[in-house]
Parts: sequence; structure tokens; C-alpha cells
Amino acid sequence: MNWQQLMTKGNDCFNQQAWQQAQGYYEGAIEQLDAMLLENPKQVEAIQGWICGYHNLSALHVKTGNVVEAQRCLLIPHQSMMHLIEREGLDDDHKLIAFRATKITLTALLEFTQDFPICQSCSDRLMTQYLAVTQPESRFH
Repeated sequence: MNWQQLMTKGNDCFNQQAWQQAQGYYEGAIEQLDAMLLENPKQVEAIQGWICGYHNLSALHVKTGNVVEAQRCLLIPHQSMMHLIEREGLDDDHKLIAFRATKITLTALLEFTQDFPICQSCSDRLMTQYLAVTQPESRFH
């Protein structure tokens, strides 16, 4: 099965509350996407799918009461994209892809903090990052 099929199967299991099976499918999709991104790290569809896989896992962990793991699943793609933005020597195209992806990761994190509050310092940092990435893209260098 390809990653899209795995994600669909995971969603089906999620909707049926078959949590372990859903988790297995989501993790399988993420593994495939990891491999694809190792070969070509600028595949926008693969990046979006990879982020979606982690967000799906986060939703699953919220449903099963594992809030710490849910937060971790949101932080993995966010911190990865932030790392790319800040990385020296990375070409502008790759940074722009990561920059755009952080809009997705930050939105999910900020929504998560509405239900599961975090410390003020962390909240301020997320909000600062969100304001930075929602500025007009002409400011990105």
C-alpha cells in the first residue's frame, strides 16, 4: 500500500475507534513519507502528507487520553520545519517550503493549546512564530 492508502485506512479505523489499527496505518504512512523525503526533501505533497500523518496521530492520542503524546506528535513536524527555516546553507526554495509548512504546524499547535493550555513562555513563543509566518511572504529572504 502507498502512503495515501495507508492514511485512508488509518482514517477509516479512526472513525471506527479502532485506535491501534489506526495508529499502525498512520505510522506506516509516516515511514513511507520519511523515505520519500530522504530522497527528495522538496516534495511538497510528501511534506504535507507527513505533517498530516503526525496531526492524525495527535488527534488519535487526544481521543485516547494521551495528551503528552498528542502534543509530541504536533511538535515533531513543527520543530522539523522550524529547524529547516533556521538551517544555514539550505537553499531558498527549501526554506520557503518549510516556511509555508509552519503555517500548518503552528495553526494546529495553537488550536491544541486552546484545549490543553501550555505555559505562558511557550505560548508567547508560538504566537511570535505565528505572527512571523503570517507576514506577507515578500519578507522572506
